[in-house]
Amino acid sequence: MMKYSIYKLFSRDMAYSISNGKYKYVFLFSIVAILSLMTSIQLDSYGSNSVGIFYSLLKDNGYIYQLSDYQVPFNWVFIQFLVLFLIGDFLFQDLDNNRTYLLLRCRSRGRYIFSKMCWIVVQNIVLYIVIFAVIYIVSSMTIGDFSVGSSPYFENAIASQMDIQITPVQFIARILLGYIMTSIVLSSILLLGIQFISPVITYFGVIILSGVSTFSDLKWLPAIHSMILKQAIFDYEHYLTLRFSIMYSVVLYFLVSIVTFIVSRKKDIL
Repeated sequence: MMKYSIYKLFSRDMAYSISNGKYKYVFLFSIVAILSLMTSIQLDSYGSNSVGIFYSLLKDNGYIYQLSDYQVPFNWVFIQFLVLFLIGDFLFQDLDNNRTYLLLRCRSRGRYIFSKMCWIVVQNIVLYIVIFAVIYIVSSMTIGDFSVGSSPYFENAIASQMDIQITPVQFIARILLGYIMTSIVLSSILLLGIQFISPVITYFGVIILSGVSTFSDLKWLPAIHSMILKQAIFDYEHYLTLRFSIMYSVVLYFLVSIVTFIVSRKKDIL
């Protein structure tokens, strides 16, 4: 029986995830488009361009110094958790429905699990690039301004809060990178968790882990690295730098992936 290479397994994962989840992805992008439209209408009178829409839609609630100041960052929660749900949904369904067939074809748990690790990285990158593209296109068309430079809203509402000044393009890039890194790490934790416990418990466990970041200032929590208001550019006191976020996320992803790979290899095949 012909063995599946890692490339064939990865290609199959990409094709199957799109085919199986296309309507769910359309739902996600449609909701993002609606939120972008509503936010654009609200901020148009303040002299905003798409940069302000990215900020308003994707920002977190910052550091909490008093419990009474806590506000749920609804958009951050919705986008972060829905993407995580779509990633987990494919992993869970593929595990239940297709694992036996794929293991018979590839004859290697190592190749099988490694293809999932590659898929997690690529799928998260693609999803967030599309999400950001939807926000940019909808907001720019609504406001009538396709620039990504400075605007009156950026200067008054965003740059005025910064402890470290950066350009609007750098600002958007930081938000995008933060969401991608965080989602990749959380997705890898999902993949590890389903090796031991049920998918539902795993998903809600990761959700709880992520939710803690909305009121905690602990920089070792993986989800905090997608929170732009907790970065050093807005709060130098806590000094959560982009360099630390990148290094921590990469190291944590590889550690979780190594454990997942070892655990999956030790399980009996079939």
